[in-house]
Amino acid sequence: MELPTLLAAARAVLDHRSFAEAAGVIFDHACRLTGASSGYIALLSESGDENEVLFLDSGGLPCSVDPELPMPIRGLRAEAYRSGEVVYDNRFMKSDWVAFMPAGHMELRNVLFAPLNIAGRTQGIMGLANKQGDFTERDARLAATLGEYAAIALHNSRTLDELQDTVDRLTQALAEVKTLQGFLPICANCKKIRDQEGLWHKVEQYITDHSDAQMTHSLCDACLEELYPEED
Repeated sequence: MELPTLLAAARAVLDHRSFAEAAGVIFDHACRLTGASSGYIALLSESGDENEVLFLDSGGLPCSVDPELPMPIRGLRAEAYRSGEVVYDNRFMKSDWVAFMPAGHMELRNVLFAPLNIAGRTQGIMGLANKQGDFTERDARLAATLGEYAAIALHNSRTLDELQDTVDRLTQALAEVKTLQGFLPICANCKKIRDQEGLWHKVEQYITDHSDAQMTHSLCDACLEELYPEED
């Protein structure tokens, strides 16, 4: 059962460009492998001191805590962030960690936290809870592997978003570029340019209208000598 489920979770990284979609599949497989009935996946906030919940599954247990409320990084969860490794507690409601639970939170008989590590830094967390029986070292190893899959999905999603942003900016820049190309009919005498509608324009006006260049006027040395011979 382990290998097919791990392979299915790995495929989610390739099948889903969206991290939320890939993470949802990976979370479901994590629950299936470990026996957890509830949990969540959250990402580190920009400030670095809170979790931003991506999704949460209470497993049908009553919970009156607003999922939109900030989730400070503290307690056992903070240990996973600090160490970058899986941590778990099978007697959570009798541990010191329970003091960090907000009022109205559902009961957590046991919990396991698997970090999402990218380039040696924990960028998020996968929390699993309420397994029938105790979490084991086997569960910890499996959760660590699935946490790595989720981290890869997160890294891929962010990289693709950055690439798309770069493509969008380049596309916009190219759309704003004006170029002159092909043959331009120009009067041999007055040097006006004829457009596609057959109208004649002063060369400086034509260049201004068909490029991003701005024209300014001066005199070349030959014209300066011809027009103002008295000037040095």
